[in-house]
Amino acid sequence: MTLVSTSRKAAPGIRALARGLAFALEGRYMARGKTGLRELVTLDRTLSLFILETDGLRLRIFQDGEPGPCFRVTTHEERVRTGSFDRRLLAASWVREKLPPGLDAGQLDDGWDLGYDGPQRLQYRLQLVSEEGAGGDDA
Repeated sequence: MTLVSTSRKAAPGIRALARGLAFALEGRYMARGKTGLRELVTLDRTLSLFILETDGLRLRIFQDGEPGPCFRVTTHEERVRTGSFDRRLLAASWVREKLPPGLDAGQLDDGWDLGYDGPQRLQYRLQLVSEEGAGGDDA
């Protein structure tokens, strides 16, 4: 199972992105509250974390307590799903290559880098920029 959370004082839109991702991964969403990052990464094998930093939104992935890929979210969109429901993560080839082994993703070929279907007929799409070597500091 995958745990998805946000930075401590996340805006409602960022929490919606995180809840949608947890739904698509059949994982669980956890409101961060006062939980520190060191404690958070021990709660589940895979952790995906949306963090709003001073220079923008990040998606950080941790695997077995270790920092994995980090992506800067340059654009994101929430829209109404019109097609059939797909309960999995979808990603462009370059993103799929960077994901940890336990986080499988199908191919996304619609011009976005990452996508997933959320609850209530919602669909999320994100444009990403890879951030190599980004550390896992306590956000």
